[in-house]
Amino acid sequence: MRAALKNLETRANALADVPERGAVRALLAGREALLLVTGVGPVNAALEIGRILGQFDVSGVIHAGLAGSYDKDRAPLGSAVLAVAEAYPEYGVAGDDGLAQTSAFPFAQWEGGEQKVFRRIALQPDQAAAALGLTLAPDIRRGTFLTVAGVTGTRQRAQALASRHEALAENMEGFPFALAVLIENVPYMELRTISNGVGERDRTKWTFKEALERLGSVVAHLFA
Repeated sequence: MRAALKNLETRANALADVPERGAVRALLAGREALLLVTGVGPVNAALEIGRILGQFDVSGVIHAGLAGSYDKDRAPLGSAVLAVAEAYPEYGVAGDDGLAQTSAFPFAQWEGGEQKVFRRIALQPDQAAAALGLTLAPDIRRGTFLTVAGVTGTRQRAQALASRHEALAENMEGFPFALAVLIENVPYMELRTISNGVGERDRTKWTFKEALERLGSVVAHLFA
């Protein structure tokens, strides 16, 4: 959180007040905001965003963090990526290949009007940016993000997931946010920076520090 906001003009003690988990009020570039730390994983994310949307009248949600890249040609280390769809690939019935299918799974996660959400939600980040008066960086890469509860640990599974879902990046919190804001009709964007390749378990090849520094620049550009 602190890395993402370090390039913004904030209330004097806003960053010092950021909790290990939960929310704190702040002024970001002159705007009232809630800074929310969810903890890791889709369950924590669902609990925290649900609590916030239930307690506060929120005009929009900016979801910022790190991600793994399924394709380092399209999304190299240190690049900024923007979700145009969120998918939850573990929802459904898992087959012999370990990948879940929803074709024979009748239980939607949410239904509203004629819309049913099983495991994929289309996002409208440009409309969200316009509604919130924010500016997206011109060099940001766009694609589908996958939210997982278990980090992909092999390149073989990474390739299988990327192929099945045409995925650009992997994270652990995006889908619960996307579903919550869809239900509440709140403008939403999810932007991340790439810290590692999906399936790469050699930590010497991870670039968390550089990705966090890049994230700070990307978030600051929103308010430029």
